[in-house]
Amino acid sequence: MDRHKELGEFLRAKRAQIPVQGRPFGGTRRRVPGMRREEVASAALISTVYYTKLEQGRASGISAAVLDGLAGALHLTEEERAYVTTLIPVSGEGGSSGGSSGGERIAPALTRVMDSLAGVPAHLLNDRCDLVRANALGRALYPLHFDGQATPNVIRFLYLDPRAPAFYVDWYTWASQGVAYLRSALARNPGDASLAAFVDEMRAASEDFDRDWETHRVRIAIEGVRRIAHPTVGQLDLDFQILRAAGHPRLRLICYTGEPGSVTAGRLAALAAAPAPSGGQG
Repeated sequence: MDRHKELGEFLRAKRAQIPVQGRPFGGTRRRVPGMRREEVASAALISTVYYTKLEQGRASGISAAVLDGLAGALHLTEEERAYVTTLIPVSGEGGSSGGSSGGERIAPALTRVMDSLAGVPAHLLNDRCDLVRANALGRALYPLHFDGQATPNVIRFLYLDPRAPAFYVDWYTWASQGVAYLRSALARNPGDASLAAFVDEMRAASEDFDRDWETHRVRIAIEGVRRIAHPTVGQLDLDFQILRAAGHPRLRLICYTGEPGSVTAGRLAALAAAPAPSGGQG
């Protein structure tokens, strides 16, 4: 990823997404959607020339005050503000780089923790969204993902498997959030050739993925509700939490639970009691 180019594309995408009401800036007719450069610059309390340099990738760094101004002008979320700091130096703030999203060693203790979560499906994902490990109930929760694959990829399933929209009740929500996570991960680790190659692969393979990639969304959901239509036990309305394990900066652990006494909790218990499928990665 060319960070300067990505920053420019991100800023242009954000200002195009902001609806502008009232009289156009300067009284002239608009030819493009959203805010103009001079409007963003005025709202951020910087010069139009300087803001243009940012969009053109010609600025080597910015101050925290400038970033705060841009965040206000472009209505950036906390995640989006943090994303900018991975693309350009900001008053000592910055993202990490290098490394690879594949092949990270999983500590045996983490494996034991996952396996000990009785009644709780757990998935371990890397930055590329490979399902690098799942406990027994995690595999049972995602039977289509593991269908014939030792290490399935959630993004590939979402966009390329025709069964995905029926499996995920809120398919588009999870697909677009997956893309947002990939974009954030690639900005944090621009030297990750494996991750960059995967993004290129998906953009070539799926028009939907390519369209979602161009929205430049970077919001990451660390908790929420995931609704799936499980082929064996029926619809599950699952609360999920994303956890980070010490010593594994490129991995995230996702755990799913059902509200006690709910239909989902009963169906999870039934799924846990069902015979485990044979073969594959545990």
